[in-house]
Amino acid sequence: MPEDIANANSTACLVAHLADHGLSALDVDMSDSLGEPAAIAASTRPGAADLLVRVGGTAAIATDITLI
Repeated sequence: MPEDIANANSTACLVAHLADHGLSALDVDMSDSLGEPAAIAASTRPGAADLLVRVGGTAAIATDITLI
């Protein structure tokens, strides 16, 4: 399986770690050199019991897949 063009999991972990150092939002651009640019935005805010992380981005379907 090829590697992910964009990795939301690592972006979420990174912004959660950086929240301990005062940074609450992060935009990450990935995979430009592969010809498949991707962008992921992540932010944090305090939750009732712990830190909440919100991750988002955009995606485009490159090929059609038929599921049977």
